[in-house]
Amino acid sequence: MKKPLSIIAVSAFLASPAGELRAAGDLGLKASEAQSAPAVSAPAPLEKAFADSPGVPAHGYTPAERKAMTGHNSSQEKTAAKSLYLKSIEGQYRPYADYEKTGYLIMSSDFNFDSGPAKLELARNLPADATLVIFADRADADTKERVLGAYEQVLPRARIKVVAIPGSSMGFWARDAIPVPVFDNNMKLTVVDAVYGHRFEPDAEIARIFRAGLEKHEFYFEGGNFQANHLGDCLMVNYGAHIRIPDDIFKGLYGCERLIRLPFVDGIGHVDEHARFISEKVIVTDQPRYKDILEGKGFTVHLLPEPEGPYETYANSLIMNGRVIVPVYGRATDEQALDVYRSLGLQATGAPSGALSNRGQGSVHCITMTYPKVPAAELMKALGAREF
Repeated sequence: MKKPLSIIAVSAFLASPAGELRAAGDLGLKASEAQSAPAVSAPAPLEKAFADSPGVPAHGYTPAERKAMTGHNSSQEKTAAKSLYLKSIEGQYRPYADYEKTGYLIMSSDFNFDSGPAKLELARNLPADATLVIFADRADADTKERVLGAYEQVLPRARIKVVAIPGSSMGFWARDAIPVPVFDNNMKLTVVDAVYGHRFEPDAEIARIFRAGLEKHEFYFEGGNFQANHLGDCLMVNYGAHIRIPDDIFKGLYGCERLIRLPFVDGIGHVDEHARFISEKVIVTDQPRYKDILEGKGFTVHLLPEPEGPYETYANSLIMNGRVIVPVYGRATDEQALDVYRSLGLQATGAPSGALSNRGQGSVHCITMTYPKVPAAELMKALGAREF
């Protein structure tokens, strides 16, 4: 495991989507927790290729944004709960579990929050028959060359697709912004489009690219608050605007046979901060309370260590074909976390996430989306993108 090369101070202010500066406290970070955090400097060519984009939003929302989203979801709740359409499609879909075979790893072209080293580590561990998809705002040769130049350090150019999606900087949190993939009864890819609070809506174009089906609903929802196995057991944290999304939405559109709403612990209220499926019956979590709840639901649950940083987590990992990429922080608990994953039969690799996590900005799972292996044209349709 590489050790951090530098220590940087966590900024007390983060840029909002509107370009204004707001206190870290707006995202739930206490002033006393704005502490120094380990970070790994990106390689010089990467830093030169992409400076921080001013358009990338903070991961969370302001109190005013949260209030508006909750009000909107409340207004939609009664109508959706009585939807004959949702009742008619129950059983038509099943979740794509992100421990299943990976066809595509999808990320934005931006390297904000010192995410470059983690993104390179993710690309380095891409399965041999999978494709890296990087989405950027501009469809021009210069942008494509800069993306390819950054990633060819770890991956041949032939395995990288650069696609154009307008407003791509707003989709930096790919797990939240990119539509959630599901399978229909014929194992054809369909994507589920929710309303995203940071105003990145590529869903129709994504469906077009992948030649996939597209389902839409009008609730604010982020994919980081969705974990599922392929049997239709689904996990979410019952927090904020998501409380107001009826179970029928998850049963009808996301293929959830059983929805488990976990209590809020901390952070921005996404399940991928604290729990994830390893297989259909095995879950890892860093919360003893979640362990008790999930064992009561019939799962085998393994506890991960908790690193000392207030927003650090080892649960926000990404599994690709038997290999797991785990956020690490240069702490003694890093190796303990990797060993938990290894004990479950996974090849475990660390990806530096000190600056990203300790700014309250999530980690490895948050900045990625994985899709199953489908024809590239279907991927493009689903992403609402076009290849450069």
